[in-house]
Order: sequence, then structure tokens, then C-alpha cells
Amino acid sequence: MQWLNSSKPQQHPSFIKYLHIIYQTERLVILMNETKIFEYVLQTVNKEKLAEILTHHTLGGVTASDIEEHFHISRANASAYLNKLVTQKLLIKVDSRPVHFFPADLINLYVSDNSLQYTYTVDEFFKNVTSKQDVSAHSSAFDALIGHDGSLATQIETAKAAIVYPPNGLHSLLIGESGTGKTLFARTMYNYGREVLNKSKKDFPFVEFNCSDYYHNPQLLMSHLFGHIKGAFTGAVSESPGLVEQADGGILFLDEIHRLPPEGQELLFYLIDTGCYRKLGETSSMRKASLRIIGATTEDPKNVLLKTFTRRIPLTIQLPSYREKSISEKLEIIEHIFVRESNITLKSYVVNTNIIKALCAYPFTENIGQLSSEIKVLCARSYLNNTSNQEELMVSFDLLSPAIRDYYNQADTESLSFPSRYETQYTVFSANKEPRQYNKLYDEKAYYTLMKRIDQCTSEGYTTQQINNELSSDIQNYCDSILKQFYNQNLHKEELYKIVGQELVDFTSDLAQNTFSELNLEINQKNILVLSFHFRFLLERMASRKEISEKEISVLKKTASKEIEIAQKFVTNFEQHFQIQIPKNEEYLVALIFANMRDTSYEDRPGLIIIAHGSSTASSIANVCNRLMECSFVKAIDVPLEQKLPDTYQNVLREVRSVNPTKGALLLVDMGSLTTFDEKLTLETGIPVRAIPNVTTLMALDITRTLLGCDANINTIYNNYMVNKPTEPPRNKHVAKEPAIITMCASGLGTSVAFQAMIEQELNHYNLNNIQVLAVSLSDIQTNSTQYQGICSEFNLLACVSNLEIPMDIPFFHISSLISATGKEYFIDFLRSALTEIQAPVTQKKQVETVQEECEKFLTKSVMYLNPSAAVQYSEEFLNTLELPQIKNNRSCHLALLLHLGFMLERCICKQAIVFDNETKYIQQNKSLFDLLKKNISLLSTPFDISVNDAELCYIIVTLIQYSDSGNS
Repeated sequence: MQWLNSSKPQQHPSFIKYLHIIYQTERLVILMNETKIFEYVLQTVNKEKLAEILTHHTLGGVTASDIEEHFHISRANASAYLNKLVTQKLLIKVDSRPVHFFPADLINLYVSDNSLQYTYTVDEFFKNVTSKQDVSAHSSAFDALIGHDGSLATQIETAKAAIVYPPNGLHSLLIGESGTGKTLFARTMYNYGREVLNKSKKDFPFVEFNCSDYYHNPQLLMSHLFGHIKGAFTGAVSESPGLVEQADGGILFLDEIHRLPPEGQELLFYLIDTGCYRKLGETSSMRKASLRIIGATTEDPKNVLLKTFTRRIPLTIQLPSYREKSISEKLEIIEHIFVRESNITLKSYVVNTNIIKALCAYPFTENIGQLSSEIKVLCARSYLNNTSNQEELMVSFDLLSPAIRDYYNQADTESLSFPSRYETQYTVFSANKEPRQYNKLYDEKAYYTLMKRIDQCTSEGYTTQQINNELSSDIQNYCDSILKQFYNQNLHKEELYKIVGQELVDFTSDLAQNTFSELNLEINQKNILVLSFHFRFLLERMASRKEISEKEISVLKKTASKEIEIAQKFVTNFEQHFQIQIPKNEEYLVALIFANMRDTSYEDRPGLIIIAHGSSTASSIANVCNRLMECSFVKAIDVPLEQKLPDTYQNVLREVRSVNPTKGALLLVDMGSLTTFDEKLTLETGIPVRAIPNVTTLMALDITRTLLGCDANINTIYNNYMVNKPTEPPRNKHVAKEPAIITMCASGLGTSVAFQAMIEQELNHYNLNNIQVLAVSLSDIQTNSTQYQGICSEFNLLACVSNLEIPMDIPFFHISSLISATGKEYFIDFLRSALTEIQAPVTQKKQVETVQEECEKFLTKSVMYLNPSAAVQYSEEFLNTLELPQIKNNRSCHLALLLHLGFMLERCICKQAIVFDNETKYIQQNKSLFDLLKKNISLLSTPFDISVNDAELCYIIVTLIQYSDSGNS
């Protein structure tokens, strides 16, 4: 972190970028805590409970004490979270003693139009919130369940019978896989009972208990279930009621009932038979209770419950898994979860429709619970990527878990019948609104990203050659952003009519017929699509008067030459046809697109042929290259072991004759006589051919990427691999080097640090965090500086990522290629292949945790507002600055201080002030140490935007002195 050496680190660009990442991470941690509390309020205060509150005029919302007890946090934190949710207009509060909180959307159903307040007195609440819109009176509680008229219809009819069967209903057992909604179904049965029996919560209680909570302590479990008398066991200092007593007259829901020990099952079926039970420790008197029991289990009852117990539960309700639900029900569940997340975050989510299809297709083993977690993570990742506080957050396909992505890409999705509305590209989920679908006809972000790069090249003073290289990559990204929307689709003209419009497509096609021949460009649907979309976007920009700047014009004039004339013809005809005036600078952008079309023509590249022994070795490598790089020019020749050499040669000869004779062909071969084919082929055909031995997937991917670039030459590539870049870099056989990636920019302080942070985030996401990322400058590499030599000797360098392309002896990735999902996927696959080749395990962990890891793990379980990772990192920097021997030499002291500082930061963020007895005197006694802390504490206070008082510094001194040899400073 070079900004640490800066005189004003807080003003350093990379420091600001770093702080932003920390801030975003902290913001996500706080958001997740708020989300849990908001969900708890939604579950606790539903329509039925609110109807009871309004009927009896008794407050029954959620209080800070409820949150304190449920989440095991301080009441102050609970109150802070609840009030924050009120500020966000997710909850309303009633100023009573204690204060009660209710879901705002639910209360809004019971007030007059546009009269919702977010703070009420008790009188105002009961005056303004009326039960006139009580929906529960007009519909069954089961109607709120997705699938009530489909996959759950039979189960609901059985459940209704269990509730209303005279005289006191029937006991029932819910069976289903984890995550199928057994608890929700049981609560809905209870709400239905409240409706049809017309009983209050007091008269018809619902008590739930998870039998696994006390699975290893049967005595405590029995005490919790049936209660105990004073002296029943050691520690039973008073009599205690059990859950059976609390559920008398209502429903006792026992989740994971298979965890109930046999003696507990026996006592329950005795209660079912007789209506009587004893508390733990009672021997004479019997107690009576009348209740319905609903059990839930993921297991087969025949294997885990006593037959004498199951015989007494007449109704068994099997809940369907997520896999067994229809597509329409799956879509409804997915839509419901996305809208719920939108309600929580107050953001709209623009979701790639393929994500929704993938979530429908994937066989979640943990069912709806796992699905809900996956969607929550998707929304959290898009929220974290939201750097400009946008109202609509993009949820792209690459944010999905790799397992779900891979399953969807390999699955037979044609057998799944989706509604026509999901033929669109995006679905938008917004708070309290129906989902809406649309197609994105152009990528405005890609266009303005391109313009921003042009401006950046100009301002940084790039040479003409550098600008050409930079713009070629950006133009390719712009065209790709259009083409990727229709990847693997047949781009017939009739299809383009539906997407872009017939007039625009016909205009572009006719003009291309007259002009493309002058540029030696192929007239194909791909090129017509790119131009049609660009002109469609051009019409949109003209309507909003968005133009390229004059500074950008000068750059474009330098870049395109012979294409300018044809572009001018295109633009002039466009102006005349559509009766609009187009700025001159647009001609240069069209010229760049023409130039890009020539560069990306497969016929203008060398051929790439992979040849390997085996029935499918070469085909497998070629398929990986073509799929990941979204191309089709990589050819494969599989050589069966029994095939004769002359036959193999003839197969290769046919492929070589099909390539561009002026560009030649590269043969990537595995071994043996195949390595000698190139010279013979060149002599026989006159086509330049070079063979590179020891082909690997990693090598093939790297060469494919190189060929997709501009001015690819087979001799340059051959020399890079055979001379400058040995396929197996020399390594110390006894000491394995750590794998690393270097990021580079001109200074080594600006963009390379930003690239470093971005790549580290991706590596963590893909569980590749054993790869180090190191930022260097251009001069470090060009001059082979001492720092760079040290990096090369200490690390096994896998790749370089930069915005400046220079000759290197390691694989190079331009930063623009990592922006797209496909480019990112290729980069990650490249790294995994590289790790495999150097035998570096991807998930290798240290046997002994570091002090920092221990502290972070502990803080993660203990704090709510603080980001533990950021806290440990900044605390470590603060302690290093102190340079005290007891920190460096004593692991216990180091750990104690890191933990202390973590909890101190949590207190300061929550503004929970502490005091220190005899503070002034203590400071005088330890003045030098106090002054040292005071001088450097800004390293902690500034990043977290907090104030650290003198009392906190005194407590740090106490910890330091405990581990000091002298006892004083």
C-alpha cells in the first residue's frame, strides 16, 4: 500500500479507493443485520396479529427488548436498528412504553390514502389505523401460500381438516426436505385456526420448539417441554412452566421431532391419550392440557419415531420439494423473494432473465431456504457493486454461484416451458410493484465507457500507437456488448426486424451492400447487427442531445484513416434518410467500428489447429477455447492411438489448406512425430506453418486470446513460447513459491493499485485467495528494478494485468478484457489451470492460524456494526506504527490488542462512551506512551470516521503495560 508512505495518505487516490471498498463492505454488513431484524418484524407482526391488536386495542408490535432477546444484542443496538428502519420508511413506531414497531407496508393497508405516518402516539395509532381493510376476513390464511391452488392444494385440504375436526382437531405430522417450508406451513395452519375458530392469540396460543436444541441433554429437554418443580434437579431453584402448559388450548409445534428421545415420545403419546401430564420431578398430582400437536421432520417417521407414537398422529402431510414444483410456482417464489429484497433495500433489481431460468432449473438440495439465500447473496453482491448510489441495481449472470451457472449452461433448458414474458432479456423487481420485463436495445454504459476511455487516453498523453491499441480493445468491447445479447441466436433479418426495427435494418443493409466492398468487409448478419444497433443508439442520443466532446474528436481523427471516407457516406445517407443532423465526431466513431470489423474477421487471422493423441483430447481443448473465448476458429484433430502416421498427416494437410495462406497456421501438438509436421507442410503447401509442442489447455487459451487481438503473427507467438516463454518455468524443487499476479501502470501508484483491489476482490469471490496481487510501475519492469527482481525470485508469476501493453515473459491481460463476464470467466479459468500446472493447491490452508485470522474469526462472531476484516487490517497498521517490542515479540499481547481495538472501534461507532477512573493522573503517569497513542490514533479514527476519547487510550495503555517488561512507559 504505497499510500502509507505518502505525506497526506488520506488524499491519495488509492487510499480513497481502498476506503471506498472498506466502506462498501461495512455498509453491506450493517445492511445484513438490518435485513435480519426487518424479516423478524415481518414474521412476528402479520395481518392476523394486527387484526387482533386493532380489535382489542392492545399494542402488540415488536419492541427493542424482543430484538435484544431474539438476536442476543444490546438493547441500545436493537433500538438503533429499529429506528434506522423507521428512517428508511420500512417500519412505523408507536411512542408508548415500551415503543412498539410495525411493518410500514402492513399498516399502510389500514389507513386512508396517503395518510400513513411513521411515528404515532398510542391514541393516534388506534384513531388512524382501522380494520376496515382487514383482508384476512375475506380470504383463507392458506391463500397467501404460493402453490395453494397447485402443488400444495391436497396438503392444505388435509391441514384444514386437522384444524376443524371436532372436538379439538387432529394431531398432524409435516414431512419434507430441509427448506420446504414446514415451519411456515405450521404457522399458516395456526392462522387458519384463529380465523375459523374466531379465537384470540391468548385463547388459542401457538408455541413452537425445535427439539434439536436440547438433543444432547434429555433431562433439560423434558424440563423445557413439560416444566419442572422446585428441586427436580440440581439448579432447579423454583418451579417452571413447560411448553405444554403454555400451549394449552392452542397448538404446540415441535420442529425436528425426530430429535425427541423415546421417553419424550412416550410422555407425549400419554398426553395425547389422556390429556394429562406431569412436570419433571412430580410423582403424585397430574396436570391437564388440551392442545393440538404439529410435528415436523426431514426423516422417514418409520425409522426415527416410535410406532406407538406415530399411531397416535392420524394425519401425515408430505410437503413437496422445490424440484417437484411447477415452473409457474418456482417463478412466483423467485419473484416474491426478489421483491422482498427490494422492499428491504429500497432498491430495484434489474435481473438478467437467464438468472431466473437458472434458479428454476437448478435442483436445490436445501430447497426454498437455499434458493432464498442464493437470491439474497445475488442482491448483496449487486448492492456492493453499486458505487454511485443508483436506484436500479444490475444483477448480471456472472454474479450467480459457479455451480448454478455451470448447471444451467449444461442443462437441457429447452424442456422447460417458461411464460412468454420471460423471453425478454431483463426482469425488474421493485418494492411493492409487479415485476416487469424488457429488452435492452443498446448498452448505453458500454458506449459512454468507450467515450471515457478515449478521453482518458488523450489526457494521459498516449502516443498514436498506444491510442490505436487502446481504442481497438474498447471498440471490440462495445461491439461485444451488442453481440453478447444474442450469443448463440440465429440472427436472421426477420429477427432483427423485431429487435431494432425494419426501417433501420433495411437502411443499414442497403448501405452496407454499396460500401462494404470498398473496405473488403464481409456483409454478414453480425456486422449488420452491430451497425443497426449503433445507429439505433445514435437516434436515441440525438433525441437527448448527447455528443462526443471536441477533445475526443482529435483523437478519433488520428486513429481511423481510410475508413473515414466510407463512414462519412454512411452518416450523410443516415442524415438524409432520417431527417436529423448528426455531429461530425460521430463519423469517426463509425470509422472505428469499421476498422474493428476488419480486425475481428476470422479469415484475417492465422489458423489454430490442436493435434493430440487420444480419441477426444484435442477436441476437448478446442471446445474449451471456443466456448470461453466465444469464437469458432480453433480446430481440433484427434489422433487415435491405432491411427497410422501418414493418415494423420493427410488430416492435418486438409486443415492447413483451409486457412488464410498469407497468415499461415499454428499447430499445437502434444508429442512425437507431430512436432515435425510444420516444415513438411510449409514445403508442400507454401503456407507458413509452425508447431509448438507440449500443448496444454492453458497454452491453447493464451494463444487463442493472442490471435483474437490485432496483428497476430505466428512467428511472434512461436518465438514467445519456444524462446522467451518456456512452458514449464524453472522452480525450486524443494521450496514452492507462492503464486502471484502483478498489476502495472505508469507510476505504480494509481491505476495499478485500483486494479489490485479489483482483482483481489474477484480472487476472494472464486476462492483463489492464495494468489498474491502485487502492484508495480512500468519503469520497474523496463529497468528490471531491485523490487521487481525480488518479486520474480520470491513469487511464481502467473500473469500481468495492465492498461499498457509491453513485451513480457508471462501471460498478459489488458484490463479491459476483464470487465465482461466472459473475459472474467476466462481469466479465472486461466488462473486455475496455471495453479494446476505448478501444483499449487487452490484451497491450501495454513496449519496454524495467524493472529490476524484468529482475531477476525472471533470478531465476526462478536460484533454487529464493525467490519472485522477492516478492523483487523487498520488495527494491524496502527500497532505496527507504534513499534513496541511487546507487540512484536509476544503473540498473546498482539492478539489481545487486536481484539481490544476491535471492540473499541465497535463502541466508538455506536457512540458508547466509557470512562476511566483517575484518567488525568493515569495519563501523567504514562505520558510518553499516551502521547505515542494520541499521535497515531488517527490511523484508526479517520478510516472509520469516529472519535476516540482519552479514556479509550488509557485502556489501551493498560493492555500494553500488562505485557510490558518494565510495567511502565
